[in-house]
Amino acid sequence: MDKKKLIDGLIIKSSEIRKIIIETVSKNGGHIGPNLGVVELTLAIHNIFNSPKDKILFDVGHQSYVHKLLTGREDRFSTLRQRHGIGPFTDRSESIHDHFISGHAGSALSAGFGIATADKENKVIIVIGDASIANGNSLEALNNMDGRCENLIVILNDNEMSIGNNVGALSKFFSRLMGSKLYLELKNEIEGIVRRGKIGNRIADIIGRVEHGVKTMVAPASISESLGFKYIGPIDGHDFEELLSALEKAKNLKGPIFLHVKTHKGKGYTHAEKNPEKFHGISPFNIETGETPKGKLSYSKIFGDKLIKLSEKNNDIYALCCGMVKGTGLSDFFEKFEDRSYDMGIAEGHTVTFAGGLATQGKVPYVAIYSTFLQHAYNQLIHDISIQNLPVNFILDRAGIVGEDGKTHQGIYDIPYLLTIPNINILAPTTKKELEEILEFSSTYKKGPLSIRISKDNAWEYESESFEFGKWKEMKKGNDTLILAVGSMAKEVISIVEELKNKGITPTIVGVSNIRPLDEKYIEQNFKKYKNIITLEEGRIKSGFGSFLLEMTNSMNIYKKISRLGIECNFIPHGKRGELLEEFELRGIPLVNNVERCVNAKY
Repeated sequence: MDKKKLIDGLIIKSSEIRKIIIETVSKNGGHIGPNLGVVELTLAIHNIFNSPKDKILFDVGHQSYVHKLLTGREDRFSTLRQRHGIGPFTDRSESIHDHFISGHAGSALSAGFGIATADKENKVIIVIGDASIANGNSLEALNNMDGRCENLIVILNDNEMSIGNNVGALSKFFSRLMGSKLYLELKNEIEGIVRRGKIGNRIADIIGRVEHGVKTMVAPASISESLGFKYIGPIDGHDFEELLSALEKAKNLKGPIFLHVKTHKGKGYTHAEKNPEKFHGISPFNIETGETPKGKLSYSKIFGDKLIKLSEKNNDIYALCCGMVKGTGLSDFFEKFEDRSYDMGIAEGHTVTFAGGLATQGKVPYVAIYSTFLQHAYNQLIHDISIQNLPVNFILDRAGIVGEDGKTHQGIYDIPYLLTIPNINILAPTTKKELEEILEFSSTYKKGPLSIRISKDNAWEYESESFEFGKWKEMKKGNDTLILAVGSMAKEVISIVEELKNKGITPTIVGVSNIRPLDEKYIEQNFKKYKNIITLEEGRIKSGFGSFLLEMTNSMNIYKKISRLGIECNFIPHGKRGELLEEFELRGIPLVNNVERCVNAKY
């Protein structure tokens, strides 16, 4: 095909794709900025390579919408992130064009290396962002590749942002030196001379050597080449002519190849270009204004506001997060206490150990992190925090069902995996007021690490007793059924009290904000009074709070009928949080029926 016609067609297609993405995400929410930034790049990749024979991987996968639209999913794209619809990230179960599941950062290079090692006949193309490539797992993979896999092409999508601004020396080094004015000017001049054919082969070779020498001094192309990669770039990620030429070159060269592409997050949608952090991942919005409906007060916001108040009185408080300043409610704190604010980037293990170091010096670190991402630091929790019993406070945001981000992001495993680790006490506030009280308590607690799990739900206000460490509180007094509702589940069960009464069930409802330590005194004094005891948690049943309670009552020689309610399936799909809570019988009438089954069950 004539190259001009090809490029003209791709330009038209890119405009159509941007329109589809903007319209769909405005209704469903999603990752709009990252996807608008890779429209031309993804179109060019699919034009040069033969998917699914050639295997295309996206690190994190939040920039894979264009890939989905080009691989037979356009007719279902309106269902993006909806229950039973198109998923938010790449998923092998969704399409033969998706070769590895994504969702967390840092997996694509390792997976791609494995795939390229096993399938040497076809190309493996990995698209990775400038924040993800600085992730520890990514660096381990780059180091281990060591020039192997001639069929491997790594494409660095350099938009100088991750979710917020990139952090860390590595990201800054890549960005600053790969775009060095000296290197770019020399590169362009040399390429121009060669294209005009004004020099002989020998002189061209000499100039090439000079270029290589300068590049070694001023650009981390030298890093990629020292790791065994052939470096191409940097090129304009929105210029089809440059993209097609570079990708064709990468395809024909023996690799591994490192292709550096400069893109603009949110390209083609003014609001996203002006506010890339807001439009990285966004709830439904008005296309014309870019505004989202005003949300209700979140637990993340309450945490951030309370931490500011505590820090005004305590200069030892530090706030840490992993690339999620806004998402964890810390934006205002970071502005006010810059010297005590640390965005560590995608580096959960390092963050946990850094917090441990702070704690050894008498500081009061708060690690605000999504429940799903703390999984990356399990070893550090044991080795660096628990063994030394260091007083580090972990704020586990998005604990429980998170909704549309799906199975890679659901925060349902933290109770089970934290219960396996000695010394870490686990708290789960039931209300807005209780979260504030727990934070107040945590700021002076010195006896070991605390985990404070907060859900993605709107903050709930309900009058009840004040928080006491190690003590449960009765929120409703009833008859012969006791429901122990962990954290966010207190709201759900309180809301169905009347429906339960209509079924002849008038339970005592206890708000369990202390998962560990359990309230042994309450257990001893009250369990024998009740015919039915039900635990309710927004997390995995296996090895969760209910299982922990059964172990404890067994050791206390208290043998009662205890029914455990929570999440039984291994991995929760994507969908709206409310829909999923009902589907798993943790909200509304399904929860009423669930409780009724427990009460009527024969043992």
